[in-house]
Amino acid sequence: MKSLVAVLLAVVLLAGFTPALAAWQVVSQKTLPSQGHPESVAYDPEGQALYMSNFGDTLKPSLKDGKGFISKLDLKGAVIEAKFLPGPQGKLHKPKGLWAAGGRLWAADIDSVWCFDLKTKKGRRLALPGAKFTNDVAVADGKLYVSDTAAGCIYLVQPADFLEVEPKVRVMLSPPGFHPNGLWPAPGGGVIIAAKKDLGGLGGLYQARDVGQMTQIRGDLGRLDGVAMLRDGSYLYTDWAGGGLFLLSGGGGPMKLAGGIKGPADFALVPRGKGYLVVVPDLVTGEVHLIEIADK
Repeated sequence: MKSLVAVLLAVVLLAGFTPALAAWQVVSQKTLPSQGHPESVAYDPEGQALYMSNFGDTLKPSLKDGKGFISKLDLKGAVIEAKFLPGPQGKLHKPKGLWAAGGRLWAADIDSVWCFDLKTKKGRRLALPGAKFTNDVAVADGKLYVSDTAAGCIYLVQPADFLEVEPKVRVMLSPPGFHPNGLWPAPGGGVIIAAKKDLGGLGGLYQARDVGQMTQIRGDLGRLDGVAMLRDGSYLYTDWAGGGLFLLSGGGGPMKLAGGIKGPADFALVPRGKGYLVVVPDLVTGEVHLIEIADK
């Protein structure tokens, strides 16, 4: 029997396949109704809360109507404050990607990025040079990364906390035919990127360093939106073409963890025991999906 297994494994390896390292599976799933068009959810580990960006009633991602907002939720998805931000000091139009850390919340909004204090609600808008469609944000090591899908670039803002200081802003990455969306901090620095390399093709996952070097992790996956890396090195991503949440693990092919989501947008990853709670907003229907996964 052992010899037969060895032969079969050799055949698999010679065929160019690698067994998956992880076996993540969905252990529970719940769908909550929502208002408007939620685009991104961020987990605040210090405050143990969720923040969700919302376009409002109009699904026009580039419309500057001043009707966007950010809600505060508990970890079960219940709304604590429907219009928590921006507060009286400013207007949000179509806020997209969010990131929460250290008492701050960052939000991408068309041609700019915001930094908010979560206690005082004080906020500052930072216009980004040449920005057309800022889509997602990620913060690591005092650096803020901002993707712009239409301009085809990733901005690097230092320091990330620019609420009280004037930051330095530069275009970190802008290769030809590049259309980045979701971002996640990469081990050792830089970011993991969900992006398309051309408008007509499928998107894939990439990794980039601050110096602008980019390598492909896996191409031709779908119409990707959000991305995150799990503790074992597996990737989670949302895919509009596949209508759900997907896993890419250990060199194997993509695996669909949850479906039935018309507009699977940028999600939050909440550690929960040995697994995670994944909070996926549906930009089209306004629903919010609470998907708990565990490594079996």
